[in-house]
Amino acid sequence: MTDNVRAAVDIVPFSETHVSTFTAWFNALPNNHVWTEDFVRSRTVDDPTYDPRLMLAATRDGAPVGFVLGNLANETGWIRAFIVHPNLRKQGIGSELFEAVEDAFRDRGVKDINVGWAIPRYFLPGIDVTYTSAIVFLDRHGYETDRSARVNMEVALAGRSFDTAESESRLADLGVIIRRGNVRDLDQITELCEANDSAMWALETGMALECDPAPIFIAIKEGRVCAFAAHSVCGPVHFGPMLTNTELRGMGIGSVLLKRCLQDWQRVGMTTCDISWAGPISFYARTVGATMGRAFWAFHKSLDRDNA
Repeated sequence: MTDNVRAAVDIVPFSETHVSTFTAWFNALPNNHVWTEDFVRSRTVDDPTYDPRLMLAATRDGAPVGFVLGNLANETGWIRAFIVHPNLRKQGIGSELFEAVEDAFRDRGVKDINVGWAIPRYFLPGIDVTYTSAIVFLDRHGYETDRSARVNMEVALAGRSFDTAESESRLADLGVIIRRGNVRDLDQITELCEANDSAMWALETGMALECDPAPIFIAIKEGRVCAFAAHSVCGPVHFGPMLTNTELRGMGIGSVLLKRCLQDWQRVGMTTCDISWAGPISFYARTVGATMGRAFWAFHKSLDRDNA
C-alpha cells in the first residue's frame, strides 16, 4: 500500500494513555534507548506548552499507529518528534498526521514550522542524519534543511576518575566556590544567561532546578553566580547546557562543573553519556576525552509558501 492509498485512521489528541507506547517506539530507534516515560511525559502532557490540537496520535480501532508532537512558541510552530509504527509505514499515516498539525498551526496564524527540535523542551537537537526514512518523508512534504549539523559528543564514564578536589581548591584560592545549585539560584542564573545572549538556557536550567537534588552545579564569585553546568535536562544521560561568564573563561571553572556532572552519573551506575549539541568540540575532547557522536539536521517549512 502506498502513500496515495491511505488506510483509514482517526486523529486524536496525544494523551497520558499514549505515553508508554510512544516511549517504547522512540526507544526502539537506533541509539535512542535511554528515554523514560517520565521524560516523555515532561515533553508532552506535562509540558506547559501542551496543546491537544498540536500533539496528536493516529489510531486504528483505538490502538495508536503514529504520533506527531507539535507546540507553539514565539509565534512559530515546532515539531519535536514524529513516528509511525515501523510495520505500518507508507500507508499515509504520517501524511495525515502532518496535514492535521499543519492545519492546526494555520488556524493559529502560524507561518513557519521547525522540525527536529523545539523550544522550550526538545527530545533531540534535530533529525538524526542516519534516519533516512524520516528525512525522505520531510523532503517529500516540503520541509527543507540547510544541512548544518548539530553534533553530540560521547563520553565514556566507566572506570574513569573525574576527581575535582585539587581544581576546586585552586579555584577557592581565587575566590570561586563550586556547589550544587538549588531553586534559590534561579534569578542569578537567569541574569547570567541573559547577559550572555543565552536566554533559552535559563528555561532549561529552570527545569533542572525543579529537581531534588538538582542536576546542576554552579560557580560563585563575589556572591554572584558566574557559571553553571547542568545535566539530565535535554535527556536522561545528556549533558548541557553549560555557561561561564566571558571574563572568567580559561580559569578551569567549566572543566570542574562538567566533571561534577559526570560524577553524578557515575554514582548511579551510568557508563556513557552524551554532550548535547556539543560546542566547543575541542574543549570537551581535551577535558574529558569526548568523541564525536550523532549528527542532526533541523528542518523548516513556510506555510505561506503553501498558499503562494
